[in-house]
Amino acid sequence: VKLQLQAEERGVVSIKGVCANRYLAMKEDGRLLASKCVTDECFFFERLESNNYNTYRSRKYTSWYVALKRTGQYKLGSKTGPGQKAILFLPMSAKS
Repeated sequence: VKLQLQAEERGVVSIKGVCANRYLAMKEDGRLLASKCVTDECFFFERLESNNYNTYRSRKYTSWYVALKRTGQYKLGSKTGPGQKAILFLPMSAKS
């Protein structure tokens, strides 16, 4: 899966699936979904943490993070919080 981060403003990004041409969105119940168009649920605060991992916190639902469990399934936004391993993403450069 190839993802493209697009800067919307300082510290805020949208995350787009290149092949699917859809944007990652966090819904009001905390589910992560793919949206055909950019909405206010598609923007995330990107932060480089002191451990050199990135976190992505919803701009609309400000206490919820994008998180993946060990199984690869997403974690509901309402079940996430600072300090959890599931919210940490290792930034990598894309190879052509």
